[in-house]
Amino acid sequence: MRAKVISFVQMKGGAGKTTLCANIASTLSDKSNVLMIDTDHPQSSLENWFNIRNDKYVIENLDIVSAKNLSQLQKYVRDNIDNYDYILIDGHPRITNLTRAVVLLSDLALIPLSPSQVEVWSTQHLAEIVDEAQKINPNLVARICWNRYRVRTNSAEQVVAEAKQQLKLEDFPTKLGNRVAYLDSFAAGLTVAEWHDAAAKLEIWSLTSNIQRLLEKQANSRLKTENQVDKFAKGK
Repeated sequence: MRAKVISFVQMKGGAGKTTLCANIASTLSDKSNVLMIDTDHPQSSLENWFNIRNDKYVIENLDIVSAKNLSQLQKYVRDNIDNYDYILIDGHPRITNLTRAVVLLSDLALIPLSPSQVEVWSTQHLAEIVDEAQKINPNLVARICWNRYRVRTNSAEQVVAEAKQQLKLEDFPTKLGNRVAYLDSFAAGLTVAEWHDAAAKLEIWSLTSNIQRLLEKQANSRLKTENQVDKFAKGK
């Protein structure tokens, strides 16, 4: 069965896409075979997390490769699309040809976003790329994932409402709180499921369930050809 491709994309650094990718990938790997592709070079935080984890613990059903350019990205997706249940791609925090290709290759583009108007403004260009990609890949779904969310604050609720309208993107009902558990567990090569924060663990479990339900309803589509991806990556 063709793997579902999930990307974590955001123009702004520090949005939480890499920690989110690691936590979602690990949760999915409990019952599925998962491949992660790290495209965020030279930082490579996802690969570093995996290496720390691999040195200390036994990892099952979870692999990683690094794609430093468009050609490598296409090869890793193409060669593994029938070998895994999920392929998760960690994008880098800027819009490049590689970022555009990541979006087009995705079944689900997940956009981590904090409830800040400044972050919403900075995501506008990415939302436009998603809209452009959906004209070529109509099965592509994009969702905002609210991160560092402070519950029961009027300002956060207002930003959420305005962002969905401005960016023309839906969001996941699960919102991730502003918790140190995400960064602290990641630095130790762990996930929040293995950390001492029950609320963070529940958030990731709930978000993963949201993702799985969305993808289960999605029709299967053929992987875009190299020519299609190359042209889109170059903005043609």
